[in-house]
Amino acid sequence: MQAEHRRFLEQRYDVESWFGHSESGGNVKAFAFTGLELGGWSLVRTELRVADHAAVHSMWRHDEAADALLAIDVFECASVPAAHDRLLEILATMQSNELELRVGPAPGDIAFGLRDTMLLFARANVVVHVRNAGRVVVDVDPVARALDARLRELAAEVDPEAKA
Repeated sequence: MQAEHRRFLEQRYDVESWFGHSESGGNVKAFAFTGLELGGWSLVRTELRVADHAAVHSMWRHDEAADALLAIDVFECASVPAAHDRLLEILATMQSNELELRVGPAPGDIAFGLRDTMLLFARANVVVHVRNAGRVVVDVDPVARALDARLRELAAEVDPEAKA
C-alpha cells in the first residue's frame, strides 16, 4: 500500500487509538475450520494458503437458503501489530465510502463494516473478513460474532489469564 493512502486510512479510522492493542491474551495458532463453528451454515469448501501469514479461505452455504453464501477469510498473523497491518491492507482494497468503524459492542478488538453485508475485524493476531457471496443477502453480524467468540476461546487457551 502506498504511504499516502496508508496515512489517509490512519487519519480516517483513528488508527492511533487502536493499533497494536488487543484485550485478548495469547496469539491464536493454526486456526482451521471444522465445519461446526457456525450453526445453520454448512462449510462448502476451505483452502489454506501460507505466505507471510496463514490464510484460511472458506465458503459457507446457509442450511435453509441455498442461495445464501458467505465467503470467510481468516488471516493468522505473527502478532497483534501484524494483524492490524493486514487489516489496513484489506481496508485499502475497499472502495466504498460507506465503510465505517464499528463502535460499541462489535466483534473483535477493532471492526469495520459495510451495513450488514460485510464485516472485517481483528481479534488478537487474527483478522477475519466475512462477506456475502450469494444471491441472497444475509446479515453477517451473527456469523462474525460466532467466529469472534471462537477466537476468544482459542486465545484464552494460549493464555488462560486472558479475558474470556
